[in-house]
Amino acid sequence: MADLKTYDIFDVSQLTEFIRREGRPYSYSKGECFIHNGNRVTKIGVVKRGAFAFSRSDYKGNTQIFSVALAGDLAAALITSPEGRSVFDITALCQTEVLVIDTQSLYEHMKASMPYDTREKLFYAIAYGLLMRAASQRCESPETRYNELLDRCPDLDISMSKTAIASYLGITREHFARLRAKMRK
Repeated sequence: MADLKTYDIFDVSQLTEFIRREGRPYSYSKGECFIHNGNRVTKIGVVKRGAFAFSRSDYKGNTQIFSVALAGDLAAALITSPEGRSVFDITALCQTEVLVIDTQSLYEHMKASMPYDTREKLFYAIAYGLLMRAASQRCESPETRYNELLDRCPDLDISMSKTAIASYLGITREHFARLRAKMRK
């Protein structure tokens, strides 16, 4: 699934190692927000255990999950509004542990230890991943997207509710129930 391959074109290991070394541990309960839509983005994290949903309310007020961060992934809103505000929520899907650092420290680390255009390459990789995620949503079947998600996170049913998985796949909860029943046969 495209959003899970966002960093295939950019190696984030240097960034995640820096955050693991310098970050402070935090724990988020299910439903607790790491970053709120509309707030200034001041932190970035690496998920140690659990999962975060990247979401936003649709025109009906329903929460729509468009990306996830699982163990080992970055939890961040690095591409923001021009004012530096998040355009989505990052919410814990279950009890989630994350190592957190302020974004300014990360940017200073990148400036001091990485080539000049590293930040631009990172932003490009994120934007490319979101574009590919949109293409995946329009062009691949929910079954294909679900299988790819299961490959990435075999204990998915523990991390995410069925409603959250259905939202992430872009289908109704009922459609997801039928899809799971069909796949079990």
